[in-house]
Amino acid sequence: MSPSQPWAYGLDEIRLQGGAEGFSREALSELLENVPLAIAVTLGADQQFAFANRLFRSALAIPDEDIVGRTVPEVMGERYTPELWALREKVFQIGESQELKDHPLVLTPGITTYWDIKFLPVRDGGDQISGILALAAHVTERVRARGEAEIKAREVALHNERLALAVEATEMGLWEWNAQTGETFWSDRQKDIFGLPKDQPASYEFWYSAIHPEDREQVVSSVGSLSDPRSGGQIQVEHRVVRPDGEVRWILSRGRMLYEIVNGELKPARVLGTIIDITERRRNEEVRQLLVQELNHRVKNLFAMTSGMIALTARTAESPKQMAAALRGRIDALARAHELIRPAITGSEPTDGETSVDGIVQAILAPHISQGSPSPMTLEGPPVRIGPKAATILTLVLHELATNALKYGALSVPEGHLRISWVRGVTLTLTWQEENGPAIQSVPGTEGFGSKLVRRSVTDQLGGAIAYDWRAEGLQVRIDLPLNQLEA
Repeated sequence: MSPSQPWAYGLDEIRLQGGAEGFSREALSELLENVPLAIAVTLGADQQFAFANRLFRSALAIPDEDIVGRTVPEVMGERYTPELWALREKVFQIGESQELKDHPLVLTPGITTYWDIKFLPVRDGGDQISGILALAAHVTERVRARGEAEIKAREVALHNERLALAVEATEMGLWEWNAQTGETFWSDRQKDIFGLPKDQPASYEFWYSAIHPEDREQVVSSVGSLSDPRSGGQIQVEHRVVRPDGEVRWILSRGRMLYEIVNGELKPARVLGTIIDITERRRNEEVRQLLVQELNHRVKNLFAMTSGMIALTARTAESPKQMAAALRGRIDALARAHELIRPAITGSEPTDGETSVDGIVQAILAPHISQGSPSPMTLEGPPVRIGPKAATILTLVLHELATNALKYGALSVPEGHLRISWVRGVTLTLTWQEENGPAIQSVPGTEGFGSKLVRRSVTDQLGGAIAYDWRAEGLQVRIDLPLNQLEA
């Protein structure tokens, strides 16, 4: 019998000596000889073997040799480890049993086996320790199985750690929903995106209520379709969620339904999915769409302004040469004005340095001033320095107002007049007053894109206020800007 084989190898039954009645001494000896446990008894100070059963002898590769009367050093030699010697000495010293778990032994050259070993004191009639009963269980398979399990556990832990790091790097939320029990799992990142505290359990009800009302029907329908195996078991949907604090976030949700066969039919089991917060991406897309709208708006305005300047120049020019020179000057001024508003409509950084309010006003209105004739404009206000960001926004606002004045207001007719004034007090207050232009019949029913752009620029970016007064004699616009924003 090899020591690497299972203990009970070849042991199918215990057969008593022929003719023995009852459980005799011989029957006991036969039983101890064949049990799947290595058993040995040593007596005396020199530790002579008094008994060693079959498994004990087999483990030492001496199954046919009688070891009774021989000492432990003679039989085992270097195979007996220092730990075992120390354990035997301790039994003699304190008179109590001692044991080792998973102890490695090289009983056969090149082969390491593992044993659970227990030494018990053997006492004589005078209660003196006269020997040791050794019991050993062969646990190599158990040790190897545990080692393999530990290796697999480490591999799984490492895999999970890598997965967790990958998920963390992508800021991805993980979720799972059991279609049969309704049990729901959300990762910490998932809860963070939805605004659910990490110590609170996720539920279908919370998820349902968090979906934006305008998106709820579509999302619930998409998830519900997964119950049908013919759906393919996969979804991908972008939608909004409303956090408990009222903040709206955009998410990209992906899910896959796992099915199982029940009574020969595919039934939904559980859904595994991920979500990614795409709020910033959606905002950037909205900004890009707005930028395209702004650029389209600017192109249309440029054509309208060019057409208006041609008509204005034709009315005052005395010769084609004079008209060409005046028109060229106005178009050059228009190009300079457009360059001033370029940072506002492209999202690029404004030019470093400072300018003044009057400098901006003159630059923007230069294309609309007739050369050699009374100016249709009056500009009034003290010198006021202004920073790059505020200058860019104010330029954009004035450019929009001038464009509308050329298309519909005071600058669209020869007799029209424009008065721009500004004062510096608690705020910078700029007043745009059109006079003698086409009569205003009523307040516009809708706010055009340009007007929305002006309002958003003043209020959102500079924290100011803008008010329109649609007077019959001409539009008046009042713009109030905080002084602390002028340096921005």
